[in-house]
Amino acid sequence: MELSIIVPVYNVEKYLDKCLNSLVKQTMKDYEIIIVNDGTKDNSQAIIDRYKKAYPDLIKAYIKENGGLSDARNFGLKYATGKYLAFIDSDDYAECDYFQNIYNLAKEKDLDLVVSDLEYVWENGEKSPMLKPGLNVDANKDISKALFLSPLFSWNKLYRRKLFMELDLKYPPDIWYEDIPVTLKYFANAEKIGYYNHVGIHYLQRNTSILGSSYSPKMYDIFTVFSIVLKYFKDHNLFLKYRDELEYLYIEHFLVYGAFRFLRSDHYKELMPKAFEFVKSEFPQYRKNKYIKTFNLKNRLFLYSNNKETMSFWHWYLTK
Repeated sequence: MELSIIVPVYNVEKYLDKCLNSLVKQTMKDYEIIIVNDGTKDNSQAIIDRYKKAYPDLIKAYIKENGGLSDARNFGLKYATGKYLAFIDSDDYAECDYFQNIYNLAKEKDLDLVVSDLEYVWENGEKSPMLKPGLNVDANKDISKALFLSPLFSWNKLYRRKLFMELDLKYPPDIWYEDIPVTLKYFANAEKIGYYNHVGIHYLQRNTSILGSSYSPKMYDIFTVFSIVLKYFKDHNLFLKYRDELEYLYIEHFLVYGAFRFLRSDHYKELMPKAFEFVKSEFPQYRKNKYIKTFNLKNRLFLYSNNKETMSFWHWYLTK
């Protein structure tokens, strides 16, 4: 088997048919689709059964008790047999030639990893491509460093399964932002990396998604996730090599994009001071980071003006 595609499923009956239809119609021949029903409470299993009946040689379907997205991915990994590995969330969908194209690139150049462009799709039909995810940035010609500036999703990528398993990568259970530690560890260990500069994956934006929530105590998980990341890079003598890139990620996830989410919450007076201290404890000179220039002007102004004294203003501005 050349490729295993893992699809976790939980309460997505409205979107699952489109996802699975895009997978069974792939132009690639030698692949398997591993569907993991993570204790779904809606009619998703009926849809899975229909596709399993129609494509018995292509689809492997499993049912497990609910354990969350990470647990479902880890469960699917146990049954994957492909030389390469891919993930897709069950409310997203792929172009019919997507996996063939990224597989061809990986096979031709014997790559450990292929990263592709992706597209945000809103339920009202609006679309927003994300092109050249970080790879247009001067990162000393080290593509693994450039990737740190790209979206850290698990699913716009193709992995060499052997390396994934050798690294003993597991998605941390019962936690938000679970993609980040696994993706960054793989980036730092992949020696041969390719870039597929076309949109092949469509990322659905829906109000009921996990990270679309206005507030949850799970928002605090981002602090745990980056503690895991930093410990790994320090323990494996990778911190100095990727220091600037890690500093950028701290800025991005705590003081810019993450701050937008924090400031929209009624808990911003707890979240924002914690974020400031969390960044400064490891990167006290973060304002000098060389990648800040990659933010657009609006986000740079926000970064420089957002502090403990102004956070009440920003909370009012973002929630008015």
